[in-house]
Amino acid sequence: MASRNEYSDCRKTIIIRYVLALAVISVMGVAATSLQDRAVIYPSAAALALGLIVKKQRPWHVSLWLIPGLLALSALMGTLLFTWLSAYPVTVLSLGFLFTGALLLLTRATLFPSLATCLLPIVLHTTSWNYPLSVLMLSLVVTLLSSLINREKWRCPSAPLPSSHHSFSIGRARHWLLMWMGALPLLALAESLHKSTLIAPPLLVVFVSLCQPGDRLHRHPRRVLTTIILSACCGVFGRIVLSDYAGLPLFIVLPLTLLLSLFVMSRLHIIMPPIAAISLLPFVIPGNVLLFPVFASTGAAYLLICARTDVRHFLVHRMALLWQRTPFR
Repeated sequence: MASRNEYSDCRKTIIIRYVLALAVISVMGVAATSLQDRAVIYPSAAALALGLIVKKQRPWHVSLWLIPGLLALSALMGTLLFTWLSAYPVTVLSLGFLFTGALLLLTRATLFPSLATCLLPIVLHTTSWNYPLSVLMLSLVVTLLSSLINREKWRCPSAPLPSSHHSFSIGRARHWLLMWMGALPLLALAESLHKSTLIAPPLLVVFVSLCQPGDRLHRHPRRVLTTIILSACCGVFGRIVLSDYAGLPLFIVLPLTLLLSLFVMSRLHIIMPPIAAISLLPFVIPGNVLLFPVFASTGAAYLLICARTDVRHFLVHRMALLWQRTPFR
């Protein structure tokens, strides 16, 4: 009887967490409609809601109350970089990538959605100051709800996250540099073709997450890629069918789209917060989004190959071999 009651309580807490997460996304839709500004839609809010509210364990090593500051600073820097250096898109993207890496290194955090938060205004050519404000407000709401969930014990008992030392080191800095080198060809290709969806910021978060030591999902690239494609299709369905064709309001469409994406992830057993963010990207991309899954899957395939082959070790060992084979002049 005790175990049955515990199972019932666990199901109730799961439902509560899902309702709270979807409510956050619905509020974001209300704000975007009220302000008539799509820059208010913050796709990584879906990642935060999944990671800090829905999941049993927090997937990132970071102080809970540091999250709003990191994300707001990343959003502000991304907006400023594009405002100042919009004529040099690859340079701006590289600076945003490296800035986020330095920020996470200095704060000893692994809050990788900061990367997507910084790069989104650059990729979408956004200069609206509503974006950093939206990031700050939504991250504060998610943080408060996560704190409430912890205090009320609305999470099922689970093993704690493995502890590890995340202090600044030359090795970790080099790791970020090598990840940037791996992503750089895709950044350049996307800008040369004017296809920003090739470098959808959540895809880069997936890439960075898979490149972390100890990550196991990089061993299942097909499942990860399939999940990304289907999540992107959920976003296109929500944007074209539910929003544009059916005319449903954003405060209904956004949570429904996220719910579809969460269902896909649960069926494929790939629960990654940045993939949830991919489902909301079509709502901030201007113009036709019908081919979004095609370009997103192409970019994802390249990044998954980089993660699968472990760019960090490949580059280091390749350069070492070249150094050994080069005779002294």
